[in-house]
Amino acid sequence: MELIGGKMTQQTWIKIILFPLSWAAAQLYGQGVRLRLWLYRRQFFTARHLPLNVISIGNLVVGGTGKTPHTALLAAYLQKKGLRVAVLSRGYRGKKMKTGAVISNDRTVTGSLEDGGEEPYWLAQKLPGIPVVVGRDRYQSGLLCHRTWRTEWAILDDGFQHLALTRQINILLWPANHRPGSGELLPLGRLREPLREIRRADLILITHAERLDPSERTVLKKDFQSGPAPVPVFFSVHKPAVLWRYPDHSFFPLERLEGKRVLAFCGLADPGSLFFSLNQLGADPVKLIEFPDHHVYREQDKRSLEVLGRSCGVEVLITTEKDALKLGDWNREDLQILVLGIAIEIEDPAFWDWLDRKTGMQHEA
Repeated sequence: MELIGGKMTQQTWIKIILFPLSWAAAQLYGQGVRLRLWLYRRQFFTARHLPLNVISIGNLVVGGTGKTPHTALLAAYLQKKGLRVAVLSRGYRGKKMKTGAVISNDRTVTGSLEDGGEEPYWLAQKLPGIPVVVGRDRYQSGLLCHRTWRTEWAILDDGFQHLALTRQINILLWPANHRPGSGELLPLGRLREPLREIRRADLILITHAERLDPSERTVLKKDFQSGPAPVPVFFSVHKPAVLWRYPDHSFFPLERLEGKRVLAFCGLADPGSLFFSLNQLGADPVKLIEFPDHHVYREQDKRSLEVLGRSCGVEVLITTEKDALKLGDWNREDLQILVLGIAIEIEDPAFWDWLDRKTGMQHEA
């Protein structure tokens, strides 16, 4: 318990007062989740089948697992293998989430950040030639892809809880900093569903494994494979991949950050990931300013960051590619605004062998 001078802090008192409300909300949330799962299992609700194959990428632990960059990695891989692939996203916070929209087709980006939300728009920019379609009704989105582009494989970004659609491959992402035996359902904890729903996964990818040493990887893998129905478990890492200046998109080598004092800021579910990446590159992040996930930057935010940067004596402000989508018009002569792009890597060739078998492809030597 937090004590200052033998007395409980105000933050501790707030936690104590709010705990009963959080506990009650978690019980109601849990009952709703269990009822929904039961209705699908008893076929009161039925999942629809698309005339194409579906890969779902999702999570049980809220926030920070990297669903969207993993979606990009697998979509690009399938495209390279010669398969016709598309991405289906709900389009969280996008204006076209209810009605649906094509954010990119097989040639170019056709929608906007406002239409699709930040994740689909980022995917549309990162995956040339791969359609990205948003909308709550992902069955209709899939039909559109099949009819328009003869799509063979659709990837559901954040699809683990989307039980209304059947899938051929169900990939569960799990954050490296969360042990599978711990946690409560929302809002007390970080779990979207009870832990036993891990059984729906065909494969588990432990993400942000760059933060684990070999012994920690071994323990975490054993945790998952000790159950009654173990599934393949692999690790993925987030690696700094590209550095560019905002807003003119001039590229710099990653080594440019070595020894550089920077002020970092981001609106991510896992803001510590940016801090970790900067330390990997040998930068000196004097401060990390955390905004809420999906934050839209206002002029006031940018002016505050400028003032703070100058007061900290830094010449560089740095953020993520996801945040850069929402910075708008921002260009200062005395402060350099840099953007760090991250790539996902799955180094174990056994993962790609597994994926090739599941998609009917031969693994290239």
